[in-house]
Amino acid sequence: MLHLAGASLALGGAHAARAQSPVAVVYPNLNANGTDNLGYRVLELALQRCGKPYTLSLHPVAVNDERARAMLRRGEVNVADFGSGAEFEKAFSAVYFPIDRGLLGYRLSLIHYSLENEFARVGNLTQLRRFRAGQGLGWSNNTIMQAAGIPVVTGPTLESLFPMLEAKRFDFLPLGMNEVYGFSEQYGDFAPSMIVDPHVLLIYRFARLFYLRPDSGELHAMILSGLKRAFAEGAFQKLLASDPSVRRALQRAKLAQRATIVIDNPVLTDAFLTIPDEYYFKPSEFR
Repeated sequence: MLHLAGASLALGGAHAARAQSPVAVVYPNLNANGTDNLGYRVLELALQRCGKPYTLSLHPVAVNDERARAMLRRGEVNVADFGSGAEFEKAFSAVYFPIDRGLLGYRLSLIHYSLENEFARVGNLTQLRRFRAGQGLGWSNNTIMQAAGIPVVTGPTLESLFPMLEAKRFDFLPLGMNEVYGFSEQYGDFAPSMIVDPHVLLIYRFARLFYLRPDSGELHAMILSGLKRAFAEGAFQKLLASDPSVRRALQRAKLAQRATIVIDNPVLTDAFLTIPDEYYFKPSEFR
């Protein structure tokens, strides 16, 4: 699918516009969600607001985050989005704007149904440390949870974690609240005993960012300026609040009824910390 757009032209400026070639933007087909993926929709909104000519296309091959990063390194796509982390921010050019408003740091967990009564008794970090968290190999979350004293068991890919959960190789799989319900349905055949834990909410400062290759200065500026403009206009907030995965999470999660455990993120970079607090999700906005 290909979308074309560009800045409105003032009278007499057509010649200059013709001289400026559109920036070609290629986005990965993350988890086979295509143009329904939140990252694609936010990227499209940002480009619509950036005031520069562009083309936007979706790569035809469905990939997970790890493969998307490899494609970004090879130049097969030139923008992708995944969780923040010092390693990723060093390898790529990060756009410091939380495209999920930090929802990725509001973690709900998938558990084996047989553990629900045990998680119902978890009320603080000390009690949560008795359980092993499952996470993907190389995820930034691993360091965050290990620093909080939570044991972590890793699998090579997101997909591998679901049969591991079914086999009780670990006890809980914490995911962003806007991910957990969709993934539970998408991978339910691999873990028929899994449920979304209704009792615990784990929070830390974390977000999903756009990443580009280091030589993508023009596109980086386009995306950042478009995001800021969309936020100032309220269009970004409207898009996020209307996203099916976000709406479903807020309807089902019942955040006020959960035991809330807040932990530090010790690997936040100085650049990440410059993101204005106003860009982050606040539960009161969605009540």
